[in-house]
Amino acid sequence: MAEDPEVEKTDLEAADEIVSFEGEEVEEVILHARDLMNILVKTIKAFRLYPPENPALAGFRDLLFRKFQFFLKRYRAFSFQIGEYEFTFNNRVLYENKDLKTSLAFFLYKDGLRELRFSEGLEEWEIQGFLDIVKRGDVINKMEDDLVTMIWERDFVHISYQATDEFLDEVPVIIPENIDQFRKHLTFEPLGYQVHDDYLIDEAGEEVNYYETMAKVSSAPSLAANRNLYLLTSEELEGLRKEVEFETSPMFLFNIIDILFEIMALEKNPEPYQDAVNVLSKLLDALLTLGEFQKATDLLSRVYIILKTYDLQGWQAKAIQELAESAGDPQRIERVGKVLERREGVRLEEVSGYLKLLPPKSLQPLMKVLGDLSNPKARRMVCDAICLIGKDQIDKIIPFLEDRRWYLVRNVVYILGRIGREAAIPSIQKALSHREMRVRREGVHSLGFIGGPKAFNLLVKALQDPDMRVRCAAALNLGKVGRKNSLSHLAELVQGKDFHGKEPAEKKALFDAIGIAGSNDAIPLLQKILMKRSWFQKKKAEEAREGAAGALALIGTPEAKSILELGQKSTNAAIRKVCQQALRRQAPAPQRL
Repeated sequence: MAEDPEVEKTDLEAADEIVSFEGEEVEEVILHARDLMNILVKTIKAFRLYPPENPALAGFRDLLFRKFQFFLKRYRAFSFQIGEYEFTFNNRVLYENKDLKTSLAFFLYKDGLRELRFSEGLEEWEIQGFLDIVKRGDVINKMEDDLVTMIWERDFVHISYQATDEFLDEVPVIIPENIDQFRKHLTFEPLGYQVHDDYLIDEAGEEVNYYETMAKVSSAPSLAANRNLYLLTSEELEGLRKEVEFETSPMFLFNIIDILFEIMALEKNPEPYQDAVNVLSKLLDALLTLGEFQKATDLLSRVYIILKTYDLQGWQAKAIQELAESAGDPQRIERVGKVLERREGVRLEEVSGYLKLLPPKSLQPLMKVLGDLSNPKARRMVCDAICLIGKDQIDKIIPFLEDRRWYLVRNVVYILGRIGREAAIPSIQKALSHREMRVRREGVHSLGFIGGPKAFNLLVKALQDPDMRVRCAAALNLGKVGRKNSLSHLAELVQGKDFHGKEPAEKKALFDAIGIAGSNDAIPLLQKILMKRSWFQKKKAEEAREGAAGALALIGTPEAKSILELGQKSTNAAIRKVCQQALRRQAPAPQRL
């Protein structure tokens, strides 16, 4: 067979195949062509997806016609080549899709189309006729009809095409090289009409039973007789497996989301509008089940954009609002929880982006998911999302403080603290008496985030907690919340009789809290501890001296710095050492050149 298939050309002359754009920038032509191609592809997709009586299709068709009018008035013709997977214009790819199920290029290419040309003067009936042909192409019997034939039958004035000759392109013709090869392929068996009709008489000359003979001949042969007739190769089996996997996955449906939103923008009737909303709802379910949270976030974001920026009629706003609210339904939140438990392949930042778009009705289902999650990172992410969703709904969160699972109670306390409402302080106060130390410590941190007089008083009480870790957290948060007012309570502990018996970590926390308070009123006490010489219990004295120097560095005022500089000149080596270390911590980092 010849390498170049013969090509049937209809109304396309060789001289017209290359369009000249005089005085026009090539890039501008490409931009206009790409814009037109984009609208053409979207319109064809809409016509193939939506029933013909839907009025939204008229909007797509009118927009496409206006785009054609603009392009053809400026450039006189729009001609693009059809490849197996792409449409090209002036050697530039305008459209590409290698998915055989959804590729428009492959849809036209497999029927033999190789080029389409739309000329100046294009009329609306031709656009409608072309769209009808493409839509019919999904249901026609390929043994009886094809796209090329249907375009030829319509006899368009301003739409022309190039197509391959299917017979010449696909049927090989063997031309014998010599007489021996010619004779080799000759067939000498008789034709059907040359077969004699004496088969009804057997060798003995007796008549054969016609019905018995036909029954034997017409009985279907066993498949086991020749297994080569139905066995598939490994390559064929693999191809079938991939096709089945593709068709059982809903991923191929996601490209219709854009079309659905465009249809909703044009739709004016309630029933088809609600149909589009219902399809979007099902797509959202599929996205959540597959863990495609970025796509789900994009979908939900566009729903909110429509609600906030579009001029909607009452029934439209209601349908969109119901879709947005349904994102927080318990069954959908449960799907999210199941995906999070998988751990592998889940991008928590994408899940977080989706959860933060959910409505307040999602709070209780999210709290249930939070209690069931075993992944610590996922739990923290869900907590942060609940903080945003529930900032005005703490009454829906507080009841979970009564849960028997201490880790869920700790998460609730964390959430209440990050929300930062004083109304949550009485509930956090209950957490300060919880049997689990980690819950009490989280309560102390939450009080530090909320602040205020009520939080201050509770932090003072927490300084007496039986667990050292809670006391350390209480001291640091007291210094942050109370500032100058906290000094009396902290100083009392530092000067107490049992101070030297405390663990080094608690001593450091108390001094750091004084430094965080940042008041010069603490300088005399800190200077006294820093400069004090001790002949006994030197190790404990050094711990106190180091803590005092660190507190002065945290205060950071000129007065505090002068005390450290004075200690740097001390004759006592221990005092000099801690002051030098504190000044180094206080010094600003050198700037990079």
